[in-house]
Amino acid sequence: MRTFPYEHASRRRAQYYPGDPEGMIAVDSLEVGPGRGDFICAEAKDHPERRYAAIEIKKRRYLKLIRKVEAKNLSNVLLVQGDARIVIPERLAEGTLSEAYVLFPDPWPKRRHTGMRLLSAEFLEMLARRMRPGGMIVIATDDQEFARWIRRNVAGVPSLSIDSENTSADETPVHTPTRYELKWKAEGRIITTIRCRRIATVHGQEPLLRGEKT
Repeated sequence: MRTFPYEHASRRRAQYYPGDPEGMIAVDSLEVGPGRGDFICAEAKDHPERRYAAIEIKKRRYLKLIRKVEAKNLSNVLLVQGDARIVIPERLAEGTLSEAYVLFPDPWPKRRHTGMRLLSAEFLEMLARRMRPGGMIVIATDDQEFARWIRRNVAGVPSLSIDSENTSADETPVHTPTRYELKWKAEGRIITTIRCRRIATVHGQEPLLRGEKT
């Protein structure tokens, strides 16, 4: 089973569009795994005053995202091709993000593949450190076992709390839906969206993961 961070990914150099990795410093909102880019492009267009970044692990998708961002003339989006588990701790300072979105990551449903899942307690704790106090991490999935696994991992991160949880039966959407999300809802799939809030620390001390020793 592979462990965090993946050794092979740490040896690969991330790519950036429009080519300035230092642009990560000014990012307000982050999406991990943007896929077709429906969400990030819609948000960036609706909020031109905000700075967005999207980290995509697959090169082919990354190249398609570049064409999409250029076609929409979005100047407030930074695209990164690389592994979020490597890029986030290397390029994002702690306490800088106000929002982070992980929408429909691969649930890796087979038991032997659980270690491949992105939203481990360790990843969530690392991402939480990059959030401002009160910042939100929004997670969506159509796999209910995966949703239960995510809840357990959030419970293992003292600096996070579940602020709210919505399903596709709720009337008020909590984020801009993607094309595939709309398709899955039309098919009757249950969509679960979990919003996690970054809890302010006491006296500047970062809480440990439950079970972690000093």
